[in-house]
Amino acid sequence: MSPAAYGQREIFGVDFSGAKTACNKIWVSHARVAGTRLSILECYPISKLNSGKLSREQCLNVLFHLIISNKHSIFGMDFPFGIPFQLMKGYNWEELIRNFPMIYPSSDDFRNINRKLSENVEIKRLTDKEVKAPFCVYNIRLYKQTYYGILHIIRPLVLTGAASIIPMQPLSPDVPWIVEICPASTLKKEGIYLPYKGKEKNKKTAREYILNNLEKKALDIPNEILEKALGNTEGDTLDSIIAAYSVFCAIPSLFSITQTGEPYTTEGLTFI
Repeated sequence: MSPAAYGQREIFGVDFSGAKTACNKIWVSHARVAGTRLSILECYPISKLNSGKLSREQCLNVLFHLIISNKHSIFGMDFPFGIPFQLMKGYNWEELIRNFPMIYPSSDDFRNINRKLSENVEIKRLTDKEVKAPFCVYNIRLYKQTYYGILHIIRPLVLTGAASIIPMQPLSPDVPWIVEICPASTLKKEGIYLPYKGKEKNKKTAREYILNNLEKKALDIPNEILEKALGNTEGDTLDSIIAAYSVFCAIPSLFSITQTGEPYTTEGLTFI
């Protein structure tokens, strides 16, 4: 498969949430590669795809079907796809994913079991350390995101063979490709990381600063979407745009990265 073909895939950046109100929190940025730049085509909350009052599980099912209905796309998702190898109890990655709900019957079990195994030390994966991720996968602020992302997105994709989860699985030309991203880590890499979530005037100024810099680097963003990102005080809209940008930056390395080894094929790899 030619690396040039990667640029022909459309890109979806997903700001994920494991909250009960996930339908209000998950935002999606749909983008298309245009030469050396990335054009943001649309940006919307996942609730736009189903106007009913949905539970967390139903909402994540909507996201799952968005993924499998866009076979020639790359999705960047901001939750961990694995756990530190020290806590995997001898499972390989696919075994862990397939047995996930049996090993961890609930999100609280996921956090508590891993805290016990790690003796209350927050162990980070190698990729977390390398990209300067804020939290370990079972941190109090992240564990539900990790748990529900793996349970309702990654696991169904693995069980059905409906996607390639990179770098743990080889690239298949006829399914969507799924990569893990971290908006905070991408902003750190670009040298434009600063607090931007909140209603304060300086937080809106920070969102504007980040968007202006991303536009200078590679993004084309319609004014309507810029206004959405500036006005969304919780930063979900902006995070989905950063997720799409992260995927765009990862495209040149996708061919070689699928040939990488441990621990990334066991723990996962964050693309920035």
